[in-house]
Amino acid sequence: MLNRLDGQYLFVLPLPLTAPGKNARLYGVVLCRTDANLNPLSEYEILRCKLPYNALPSPAYLYTLDLNVDLLRDGICESKFINCLKSHFDNKNLTVVTFSARHLQALNAISLRCFLVPDILQKPKSVFDVKTALNVASIFGTQSFTAQSDLIANAKILELYENEKANDHIARLKLLIKLFKKLITDNYKIAAYLLRPTADKINFIRKSISTRDCLALLDNTEIKIIKPIKLQNTLLYALTCNNEEELKYEAIDLDLMYMIAPLSILTPDRLQKLHFNLSNTLSILKSSSEDLIFNTDTLPYKDKFFMNLNAADMAFYESIGKKDPHSLYPNMETDSQVLSNHLFLYRCENFQGTLTDQELNKYYEYCVKKMRKDLPVFLKEAKILANNLEENDEAGLKRIRNIIRFAEEL
Repeated sequence: MLNRLDGQYLFVLPLPLTAPGKNARLYGVVLCRTDANLNPLSEYEILRCKLPYNALPSPAYLYTLDLNVDLLRDGICESKFINCLKSHFDNKNLTVVTFSARHLQALNAISLRCFLVPDILQKPKSVFDVKTALNVASIFGTQSFTAQSDLIANAKILELYENEKANDHIARLKLLIKLFKKLITDNYKIAAYLLRPTADKINFIRKSISTRDCLALLDNTEIKIIKPIKLQNTLLYALTCNNEEELKYEAIDLDLMYMIAPLSILTPDRLQKLHFNLSNTLSILKSSSEDLIFNTDTLPYKDKFFMNLNAADMAFYESIGKKDPHSLYPNMETDSQVLSNHLFLYRCENFQGTLTDQELNKYYEYCVKKMRKDLPVFLKEAKILANNLEENDEAGLKRIRNIIRFAEEL
């Protein structure tokens, strides 16, 4: 195993209810802590998060993960959920191992809804995304295989699958651990590179900015050559160019745990295998101007959120996150209607016991209005799923009927 001294691993498998983004919701996460040799130090645990009544899950995620719709309202509230995970993550001797950092980023969305700084992914020593590592290994590793977007599909390709079911979340977490072991065994150098502490990765990028070096980035879809311009916390601004000669000035969210490496990783043999024209791409980047129009669409939602707050708004936001929830009350001093609404939903979704009868009625009215808007979309997506089922798939049809029943009972 890797030489981690007294280090520990926390394997975390997010169970998404929706697509990633500012409105991302989680059914929960599956957890297990191990020592440096991957010996379990804790039980396998499913920490479930309650879905509030003003939010609907995605039928596609409910179906794919075969999530129990009858348990959606039974978890702990988001405030307790995120604080519980913060206590797990806040350890500089810990490496978090996950599958798909995009879904783990739902923790940033939850942090924002709970008036917290969205820095939970910066708390451990590092975060290792097995999905990214498999993509890197499929291109630069010792074995020839095609990485998949799904955990079980990857396990099948690498002959680790033992008939684990999508709804057996603990079995899927054990598969994640097997995939991690496989990466370390077969692609040690890649694993060691991606396991570097987050602080070291940040310093590497900061040094590249000062020396004006171009770097290679693999973002789970393609290889790009990037010219780093500036770094703000975990947000990298860079000129990027892919093999199609598409030049862009964009933001790269380092919380997504992409592989960013020196150009030396692109050896002549690898360039030939990838049909990648490095010299041409570098020429385009080096002759480009930093006055290129910045693509604001690439800004992460958390950065967009804070960019719209002035100094007074920021002070208010930070103060709410530090207050005892029972001391919060309606019409707290803020000129921001956005933050006022934000606070209202924060209290409604997490601390309904602190609401007045008038506030409860207002929340119920809000939920009814939102459900009337969202339910037709939900039912349409569920029926599309049903129409795409294979003929005689009775089990799949039963799952979709349960999903539709959940919506209709609302």
